[in-house]
Amino acid sequence: MLSNILFTSLILLHLLLESKILLDLDGTLTNTADVAFKAMKDGIEETDTSKIPIIEGAIDFVNELKKLKYEVFIISDSHPKYVTPIVQKFFNIPSVNLADKPNTTKTLSFLNSQINFTNTECEYFVVGDTWLDIELGRGLGYITILTKLYRAKNIEERDGIGQDRKNLKSGPTFIAKSYKQILEIINDPISNLLCVEGVFYNKQTNNTLHLKDFITNDFFIAHRALGRQNSGECDKYAVADKYFEFNRPDRTKEFLNQISNAVSYLLHSIENTKFTWDYFTYVPDKQTTIPPNKMKELFQIINTRIEKKEILIWSGDIKTSIKNEVNYENRIMFVNNHLHVDSSIDLNGKSIIILDDQYTTGATASAICEKLKSHGSKNLLFLSLFYLINTIESSKVCSKCGKRMLIKIRRSDGHKFYSCPLPKYGGNGCGLIIDINNI
Repeated sequence: MLSNILFTSLILLHLLLESKILLDLDGTLTNTADVAFKAMKDGIEETDTSKIPIIEGAIDFVNELKKLKYEVFIISDSHPKYVTPIVQKFFNIPSVNLADKPNTTKTLSFLNSQINFTNTECEYFVVGDTWLDIELGRGLGYITILTKLYRAKNIEERDGIGQDRKNLKSGPTFIAKSYKQILEIINDPISNLLCVEGVFYNKQTNNTLHLKDFITNDFFIAHRALGRQNSGECDKYAVADKYFEFNRPDRTKEFLNQISNAVSYLLHSIENTKFTWDYFTYVPDKQTTIPPNKMKELFQIINTRIEKKEILIWSGDIKTSIKNEVNYENRIMFVNNHLHVDSSIDLNGKSIIILDDQYTTGATASAICEKLKSHGSKNLLFLSLFYLINTIESSKVCSKCGKRMLIKIRRSDGHKFYSCPLPKYGGNGCGLIIDINNI
């Protein structure tokens, strides 16, 4: 039951009373993310609402949102013969069907028809269980919450059901495993941001994105990301511009201190657990990297009681970059061939935290962890400042050629602009560029 959840903080809620919540139906409110319901979802078979399993707490959750004066909508890809009777019987809120996620067209048309929807001072949330919902939200520029409210019985390629990596790669702002968590996020999004995102809103958090876990009785390996590096449209909290700033030679000490503070706060929360970490290290920059030693500079100012050690060393004769390797296997091979462990350091039985700047395929993290394991290390926590999430198309259409435009970020200063990229830049557009102000 959710009748009492968060009502103790009602005094603070007046700032968010105009928030709009867009809820997915299947897998978010109903436990129907299974092929057994496909005929009903497609409108081929008549929907019997008595056979629709509502996720425990879903009705209370929707009622709670309404009590808190949020405007709530259901956005579903399913047929109206399926969506309408379910929504009318259980939830009684406005809905749109056959939404064609992640295409934003029908959703925008529906939302624009709703009274008071265009209040620009609102926070907008899209809540759903797959990449379709997250990329819809990103296309709209809204905050997104990826839900994990059920255990998938099958893997579905298009919807991403049962595919954690596909859904994480879509770039959700938040991940929630309960309706209580969703409510907490909606009422206080900044306190729930990833730690490298929150620090730029003057909020220190120890939240990380769980990318990979490998656990046995003897050891564990975990990959975590501290912020999302987006390409294309996204919510306001993603930090693509910060990634480019981190890699610029003229980055300021103030900026570097912000990143350091975020990592230091996270490490402090880890230090205060019963588990003991032996070393904190980092992935160094190659000699050809510009700016040189950018990771070392950050590593040196991070504040932690865990012993710092420079354990990893790149070969001095590297003439290319791991970014030029096109697939996961080649990236693994690149790391294995060129990155080495300092043999003078005894790693036997040691638990180590490793810090890197970017996580793309996870190949670097996996290869480094395997190297450290082969030298006797025990438990490994791989932290990446930035996690590269999927590129999605902008909702903006080029006025010259009618193609979808992309949001690009100028590496030199982090400035955002619309681009209709030419074929020589990997697109199929006309080359039109439009400046974006205050996006």
